[in-house]
Amino acid sequence: MKLKTIRKTEKSRDVTLYLDDKSVGTLPIKVLPLFVRPDQEQEIGKDEADELWPLLKSHARNLLLDYLAKAEHSEHQSRELLRKRRFDAAIIDELIDYCKQKRFIDDARYSEIYIRSWLKRGIGLKLLRNKLREQRIAQAIWEPLLEEMYEPEDGFDTLKNQMHKYISRQKEMPYHKLKDKTFGYFVNKGFDLDMIAGAWRALQ
Repeated sequence: MKLKTIRKTEKSRDVTLYLDDKSVGTLPIKVLPLFVRPDQEQEIGKDEADELWPLLKSHARNLLLDYLAKAEHSEHQSRELLRKRRFDAAIIDELIDYCKQKRFIDDARYSEIYIRSWLKRGIGLKLLRNKLREQRIAQAIWEPLLEEMYEPEDGFDTLKNQMHKYISRQKEMPYHKLKDKTFGYFVNKGFDLDMIAGAWRALQ
């Protein structure tokens, strides 16, 4: 079996391991077994290859748990963390399943936090839905939460307050130009066109 280790830079403290040209993960140089020669290609036996797997799993586990301990993250984000470190798919699946069972990863909980955060920033419902889709979370998980947490009346009041502040900054702008610019600005913020028109009328 062919083992190859590659460092991104000469000063890098981690190496990416390849077995028969397939990446299996990243390890710190200091934990490599003695038989591994960094930055070289070598032949190893099955016993030596088997010795690498517990090290890879342990390092991947530590990386993932540290990542999840710092902040809430989705399943997709957690997978991407390990994919970027070139870990084998079997290691990634095993660790993701473990974290989901322990509820260290919970896409419903993450979605609730994510929705609340963006609602506080005052974005429109359309843009918020787009951002949730970008998180690669099943719509069946976040849509009920969004319906429960989003109040149209609150959304309208938020829009109206933001529009009032926006208009007050556009001094001496002709009416039609101001209207076009205001509508365009809030469409980009994800607000529904009918809601924008309603807020515009209310402020007149």
